[in-house]
Amino acid sequence: MKWLSNRYAYPLVALAILAIVGLQAAWLIQLFRAQQIQVKRDLDQAVSNAARKSDYLSVRKGHEKSENFRNFFLSAEWLQFKQAYTRMRYRHIASRYNSQIKDDSTIVDISLRIPNDKYIPGKRKILRTYDDGETLMSIMADDRIDLRRMDSLVRLELKQNGINAKSFYILYNYETGKPASLTVAKKAKIAAYRSQQFGYNLHFFLHTYQLVVPSINEVVVYRMLYYLVSSVLMLVLTGLAFVFLFRMMRSQRLYTQARIAFTGNMTHELKTPVAVIEAALDAITRFELKRDPIKLENYLDISKTEVQRLNLIIDKVLNLDQLDSGEIRLRTELYDVQQGMESVVSSMRLRNDHKGASIKYFPAEEPCFVDGDPVHLTNVFYNLVDNALKYSGAKAAIIIDCQVEKNMVRVSIKDNGPGIPKIYHDRIFERFFRIPGHTDQHNVKGSGLGLHYVKQIIGQHGGRVEVQSEPGNGSNFIIYLPSYNEI
Repeated sequence: MKWLSNRYAYPLVALAILAIVGLQAAWLIQLFRAQQIQVKRDLDQAVSNAARKSDYLSVRKGHEKSENFRNFFLSAEWLQFKQAYTRMRYRHIASRYNSQIKDDSTIVDISLRIPNDKYIPGKRKILRTYDDGETLMSIMADDRIDLRRMDSLVRLELKQNGINAKSFYILYNYETGKPASLTVAKKAKIAAYRSQQFGYNLHFFLHTYQLVVPSINEVVVYRMLYYLVSSVLMLVLTGLAFVFLFRMMRSQRLYTQARIAFTGNMTHELKTPVAVIEAALDAITRFELKRDPIKLENYLDISKTEVQRLNLIIDKVLNLDQLDSGEIRLRTELYDVQQGMESVVSSMRLRNDHKGASIKYFPAEEPCFVDGDPVHLTNVFYNLVDNALKYSGAKAAIIIDCQVEKNMVRVSIKDNGPGIPKIYHDRIFERFFRIPGHTDQHNVKGSGLGLHYVKQIIGQHGGRVEVQSEPGNGSNFIIYLPSYNEI
């Protein structure tokens, strides 16, 4: 599985994402085209509905209460019949149209004359007859009124269909079929939609009306908004899922590597005190040091110190899960920070005196009492001082001071080690994390648990730990603990 996760995981996920994006794009394109067709159908329906209503309103006067009259002129069949009659003029068919509206009925007289020979342009003439009192001027005035009514009905139908797009109309001369404006007609040729030509008055035929919509893309996109948003959300969620999966895989891989490194380092940590104790006991037995009480006491002190160190390492491992979950219980009491630090410094001086290390401790003039767990706080100080000695090398120079600042006890442990880059200041407190060296092997053996343990314990005491460090200038770990206030 290692070769799969490292070598092929990213390309496979990239391929999967590309496939998902491609499928979504293909689906959206197909949906876009289908919606374009549907919008054009809705436009056709809107204009035809407006034309039927306009026809009816032009002849409704005096027949408002006639249901049969209304149903006929608003029917789709009548509109189809009238449109077919209107289109006959393009086939060079002579026609006659006459309508009479009487009290008991409405008479619509339509006749067609189909020429047997070839049509000769110029011989066809249109004759108009007017009712009593009507003139060409009055008819043209009425035509303008009917045109405004037709356009208003079209706008109303578009609004009811949720179509909010820029549009205009073209008027065509009924006799010649030519547009009233050539400029407007040129714009219509490149438009996304052009309706059929509809008449809008049954008394006379002067013009036909055509709706033009330059672009329907905005309407289509608006209708697809739900699908677009859901598609984008799905892609985003899919991408986030893959990112989360890869981060989890990466964290798991880093965690596994850290556990492996922890196992190796912990083995070294455990073997060191065991080897020292074994050497001390072997020296006591081999050289019969019971005859030399001073040396015997010294070897026994070394053994006790190493046993304490071994117990500390074991406790850190055993309490690891309890620390992370916050289940570890502190046994707090009045604790003298300076006394605890003094014992740690004395122990470290005894262990590291032969190495040439220098540990300077500057206690505060006033007592530094906190409400804390003596065992865990002593272990915290031991960890920090031990790290300072290990990472500072043979000429370690450690400076420790303790001060009271307002309601906090401040403990500072400063070393002359290699320093810590700023990018690692937060990560050094993570479990198993160790600052990488120039090679895969760390220069100093350790478990990677010490600083994690320090932060957890200090946090449970209501304090905080800070680090001030730059590469080449050593490190300064500062602990702040709430002062003991007797209630």
